[in-house]
Amino acid sequence: MNKLHMKGRILQLINAQQDVGIWDWQVADALLAEYGLSGAYWRGNTRVTLTDLFSSGIIESVEETLDDQAYFGKGRVLFKFRLNDFGRQRMRDTALV
Repeated sequence: MNKLHMKGRILQLINAQQDVGIWDWQVADALLAEYGLSGAYWRGNTRVTLTDLFSSGIIESVEETLDDQAYFGKGRVLFKFRLNDFGRQRMRDTALV
C-alpha cells in the first residue's frame, strides 16, 4: 500500500486533533514513526512543511511556548496548530477527509 504524501498526512494529523490542537513536535514524532524516518533532517523537514501550511493560511497557531526539551532546538518556539475553515475546505477539495 502506498503511503499518503507527507503534507496530506500532516493535515490529517492536525485535523484529528482539531478540538484541542496538536503541537508541532507531536506532528513530527507521529510522521517520522509512520514513515519509518529519523533524524534532524526529517524533523526539520516536517517543521518547514508546517511553516508552509501556516504561511499559506491553511493552519493556524493556537498556542506557542519555548522549546525546553530540545525537540527542534533548545530555546526555539514550539507551535500548537489546528486547521482553520480554509484548511478544512482544502482538505475536502483534495479528498483528504
